[in-house]
Amino acid sequence: MPSRYWTAFFTILVVFLCSSSDACKAGQSKCRVFDVTRFGAVRGSQDNSQAFLAAWSAACRFKGKATFVVPKGTFKLSPVQFKGPCYDGASPSVKIRGVLQALPGSSDDNYWIKFSDLNRLSVGGGGEIDGQGADSWSGNKCNKECKLSSTTLKFDRVRDSRVARLSLLNSKAFHIKFHRCDNIDVYGLKISAPWNSRNTDGIHIAVTNGITIRSSIIGTGDDCISVGQGSRNVTISNIICGPGHGISVGSLGRYENEMDVVGLVVKNCTIMHTANGLRIKTWPGSSKSRASGLLFEDINMIDVSNPIFIDQKYCPGNDCSSEPSKVQINDVKFRRIKGTSRTKVAVNLLCSSDAPCSNIELDDIRLECSAGGECRTTSSCTNVKANFSGVQIPSPCL
Repeated sequence: MPSRYWTAFFTILVVFLCSSSDACKAGQSKCRVFDVTRFGAVRGSQDNSQAFLAAWSAACRFKGKATFVVPKGTFKLSPVQFKGPCYDGASPSVKIRGVLQALPGSSDDNYWIKFSDLNRLSVGGGGEIDGQGADSWSGNKCNKECKLSSTTLKFDRVRDSRVARLSLLNSKAFHIKFHRCDNIDVYGLKISAPWNSRNTDGIHIAVTNGITIRSSIIGTGDDCISVGQGSRNVTISNIICGPGHGISVGSLGRYENEMDVVGLVVKNCTIMHTANGLRIKTWPGSSKSRASGLLFEDINMIDVSNPIFIDQKYCPGNDCSSEPSKVQINDVKFRRIKGTSRTKVAVNLLCSSDAPCSNIELDDIRLECSAGGECRTTSSCTNVKANFSGVQIPSPCL
């Protein structure tokens, strides 16, 4: 066969392989797939962390479009950190198509899989990440101080990136944590753990600006999504949440000098069979900080305890300061919240005497008893300035 045909054949083959693995874009001449099995990863029971790190190191250094691939099959891993920066300030595209399983037992690391110091990162692929966390849940304690097992996926100092189309289950502690991140898009996730798996938040956000979480199903033993200190410009939409503790801001005020939470939108979500619905929680005796510019709208509640709950006496261990919380909560809007409450008090605004809540708006609230019959929901207000408009079920407490 003439050499020009071989040249054409290999050119077509390279283009096909790169495009099929999302490794190249049109007009891009350099692309490569870094399959972990080519770096020594083996399906089965052995620890593959060194092979994964070798594949990542090669992909991160590659002078072109790199795709880091975990093929189908089950791979065991001890804690690994995929660290940047990578070539030209970009990052390999990560495709997890198989199953990752954590090795049994506890670890001194506060993460299992960590991505750090990276730009333009994409993590997805439709695979499964199993934290194997059942043996850790009884040890997850978070009273005055937190002692938690490892987070399954931790993102630290990651910018302009995407996490999509993955299943996570049975984390030892939080399933996903974003810390010191900017401009993140999260969608198409399925996160699950049993209702009694302590401190297994689905997604936790802290010191992060500009994150969107959408179109996902989350059910765990703690908050489906928790928005922690230093979070700004967060949008949460089209989430199905349950079981768990609902969608929460906080807890805030546990530590000194926490940063404010400013700018949150939660919309078009369904919360079902959870211990709380929409919750803002702050610790007694906290130092000063602020939570403001929060909007919750078009939320459907199904058999939820405490559907709307501002709790400024949050104290899960019942061993807290007697001093009031100093976290200032203001400019919070609850609009078009409907459904059923498992608790008689469906709206509970329990604010601080030192920093009363201000500019709290409730518009078109329809929360009736799950039990039906003669049951009627009620509301409770403490240290709060609130405005009520539209339909109010339960009746306003002011």
